[in-house]
Parts: sequence; structure tokens; C-alpha cells
Amino acid sequence: MDTEEIIQTLKQVRDYLAPLQTPYEQAIYNYLFRWSYLETGERSVRKGKRTIAAESGAPRFGSSISYAAVDENLRSLEKKGHIRIGDVTREGTLYTILLPIEIPECIRLMHERHQLPEGPPDYFGDPAKRREIFERDQWVCHYCGEEVTEENACLDHLIPRSKGGESTWNNLVTSCLECNSIKSGKTYEEAAPLLLERIKQRRMRRAKDKER
Repeated sequence: MDTEEIIQTLKQVRDYLAPLQTPYEQAIYNYLFRWSYLETGERSVRKGKRTIAAESGAPRFGSSISYAAVDENLRSLEKKGHIRIGDVTREGTLYTILLPIEIPECIRLMHERHQLPEGPPDYFGDPAKRREIFERDQWVCHYCGEEVTEENACLDHLIPRSKGGESTWNNLVTSCLECNSIKSGKTYEEAAPLLLERIKQRRMRRAKDKER
């Protein structure tokens, strides 16, 4: 996500997602959102429930949330379709955070309040249209050529929105999370040296792993 996309998403969380959540659900969702999209640029984050209990409540409630309350509200968020709960390891549970544009109830509210106006198709904001781009590109990153999945697939504006680019069929391409984070609000020409260096490093690491 570039800065403009983050700002737009935070507004959508505030206006359309937060009203659907209890205060505890809001605190936990915001905590997971911070440690995924904002801190690492990833769609998912692995955290232990005790860590979530200790850290998610303090900013809002002035104290930690109980372990039982964290467990209950995580399951409630999953039931509402706001997060997905994945596998559990010694490092914690894997949580995938869904954005408002991926949650049917939020999409309905956006349409009702004209957040998603009628007119030219919005291939970035409309989940069905986003999928059309992924399928057009055969679920392959435009920059590094690696396959992506629903868990790490992103859409990137060839001409960044900060430079006047629109969310159209011709201006959006499939990208992996890593390439999307590197390119961010840059043009391809600006981002190319960083992208090529990161792709080179990634391939070297994998070659070394195969030799072991």
C-alpha cells in the first residue's frame, strides 16, 4: 500500500468497519492491522494471544484485555468475516486481516453512502473487479514473475494514484506483497533499481537454500 491507499483504508475502517465491531473487537482488529499492513506491509501477522491481550488494550482501555476476552473476540471477528484465523505454531497464531473493501457488509454500506459511486468500473475497490485483474494476469506478479495467492496478491497502479493514475483495467497489474511494498507510490522507473535488487537477492537466497 502507498500512503494514499493507507489513508483511504483507515478512513474506511473508521467509517464502515468500526460501527460493526464492539470496542474490544475494534481494539484487537486495529492491533492486528497495525502489525500487518502498517508495520510489515504483509496481509497476515503471527501473534500469540497473550501478546495480543497485553498490548492491544492499553492504548484504548488503559490496561490489558483478559486472555479469555481476546480468545472470544478473535473468534467473533472471524465469524463476522473481518479476519481469518490460520495455523498455530510456537511463535503464535497466524491471522489474516481483511480490509473493508473485502467485507460484504462494508461494501454494502459504501454503496449506500456513495463511497463507491456508479460510473466507470473501479478495479481497485471492487473485490469482483480486483479478481478479474488477478485472473487476467494468471495470478503472477507483474514485477518478479512469481505466482501469488489470495493471501499475498496485491494490485499495483502502474501510474501511482499520487501522480494521477486511475484504478482502471489498463493501469492496474498484479503484484506480490514484497514488490508492491517496494514500488509503493513510485513509478516503475523510480522503483526499478530497488525491485531488481530485491528480486536478485531473493533468487540468490533460494539458490543457496537448494544447495543445503
